[in-house]
Amino acid sequence: MNVIKLIAAGLAALGLTGGAAFAEWPEKPITYIVSFGAGGNADIVARMNAEALSNALGVPVNVINKPGGAHIPATMSVLEAPADGYTLFNWSPPSFMIVPLTRKTPYEPLKDFIPLYAGISASNALYVRSDSPYKTFEEFIEGAKEKKLGMGVNNLGAPPNLSAVQLANEFGLEFKTVALKTVPATLAGLIGGQVDVAVGQVASIHAYGDEIRPLIILDNQRKDYFEKDLPGIRTVGEAFPGKNAGTWVHGGLAVKSGTPQAIVDKLLAASEFMGTQEFISQIPKAVSYDWTHGVEQTTALIQSGIDLYSPLLDGLGLLHSR
Repeated sequence: MNVIKLIAAGLAALGLTGGAAFAEWPEKPITYIVSFGAGGNADIVARMNAEALSNALGVPVNVINKPGGAHIPATMSVLEAPADGYTLFNWSPPSFMIVPLTRKTPYEPLKDFIPLYAGISASNALYVRSDSPYKTFEEFIEGAKEKKLGMGVNNLGAPPNLSAVQLANEFGLEFKTVALKTVPATLAGLIGGQVDVAVGQVASIHAYGDEIRPLIILDNQRKDYFEKDLPGIRTVGEAFPGKNAGTWVHGGLAVKSGTPQAIVDKLLAASEFMGTQEFISQIPKAVSYDWTHGVEQTTALIQSGIDLYSPLLDGLGLLHSR
């Protein structure tokens, strides 16, 4: 056997023969890391995604929940694993935008990860109690100019809070912000009279529809799922052209940078089913879904979120200087 054949044989034995080395991927179960606890919307959709990927790839895709630590432990567990496609990450605004923008993190999202798609979406809406004197958004604006209203959000610096900040900036308002830890707690606080108005996800109406009333969707552009959740409710961009209220929540799948292109391509092909009506029709009614597929498209989506959140966090004094 000549030298060239010996080298080729050695590379083959080590699995280092370029694209052919990944032709059989995957050959073992895949781990899907979720930085939220079990049972929430992000976890529900992640498990649906994992099942779809498993069916397409022919191996188990196991969801592992790693909540806590400002999403950093879960994120780093992916980056500490080999870039071989066997460890996937459920990226989210906290892990890819809010946390890296507000503190020094041991990772840079768009440098250290390859985002593949976005699915779960949760644009925010402005809600009042059903018996509120504010029947329209315009009436709310007038009321908010006459007196400082209590604004319920889940956490300071979280997307609903940033929506409220952007709303105040755009319309020259000032609120008494009350952080109530979670979106359900925020809406319960609204119903219970702790606050006058609250920011919650568009799909929240399905759990509290008889007790709360949406005034407007805090988004610049209309998305298809708005008609499912809040038919007939305007977005800020529609009602007031030129006013911005595009704070949103998205989440999807990413792999570690350096993952071979052949594996990235297989994951992209395997995930195409998640954009079909067959898949979307299976998503629970309380979960909003807005499909974006492809590395370039998803990277642009994430960058738009970073661009949107940065000045809002800066205005709150929360933007970290790297």
